[in-house]
Amino acid sequence: MRVTLAFIRAAFYNTYIYRLDFWIRFLSGIIMMYATYSLWNILYLQNPGAFGMNRVQMITYGVLGVIMYPIMDSAMFVQYYIAEQVRQGTLEMDLMKPLNFIFHMFSRHLGILCVLALMQSLPAFLIAALFLEFRLPATPELALAFVISLLLGYLIFFAISLMMGMLSIITLKIDSFDWAYDSLVRFSSGQFVPLWMFPPLLGAIVAFLPFKQVFFVPMSIYIGAVEGSLAMLLFSQAIWAIGLYGVVQIVWLRVQRRITVQGG
Repeated sequence: MRVTLAFIRAAFYNTYIYRLDFWIRFLSGIIMMYATYSLWNILYLQNPGAFGMNRVQMITYGVLGVIMYPIMDSAMFVQYYIAEQVRQGTLEMDLMKPLNFIFHMFSRHLGILCVLALMQSLPAFLIAALFLEFRLPATPELALAFVISLLLGYLIFFAISLMMGMLSIITLKIDSFDWAYDSLVRFSSGQFVPLWMFPPLLGAIVAFLPFKQVFFVPMSIYIGAVEGSLAMLLFSQAIWAIGLYGVVQIVWLRVQRRITVQGG
């Protein structure tokens, strides 16, 4: 616990140092929220029956994707961190620490998550609720389910991004993989366009990928656009999270062998 708190303090300290970067990101998020609000307003007025929900629900869905982005984006920082450590040849400094490597990476980036959630997502949430017709969940049950789903979505995304970072230990560079990965996530996660608007075949393909668990499931719960029980949705996310962390452990064992071979 002390290790995690130390990383959280360090993340707040880094944000204080790089204040300009923080304000640029924050203002970009506000602009993106307003652009999303305006876009869905215009699209809904053009064809109200095309979206399967009312105008306010559609606006809330779109704006929520922007609000959630800093939280989920913090999970992707782990792949950039590992790739940069590999590029600089300093990864051994992390491996020499008396900490489990996976726990170390999670604790380090949990600090970044806390900073971005409190200093970007929370203020954006308040601004959206006050000025952009952004609505709260209809019931306390949906609000609680959303929070749980959001945390599970983060764990799922972190596990996938951690494996992407481990890939850089083998390939030494992940620039091309990173571009494809980022594009796949943005397209198939439902962050900007709900998956029920996808063509049937494409929607069926995307449904088998883990990325919808990151954005689409929490956002659908938030606006109450869920089919079936909330418990089953959360159970499905939990299974994905547990399964992916099992895969992470297996991948890390194999990567460790590769590091040993390169070093000796």
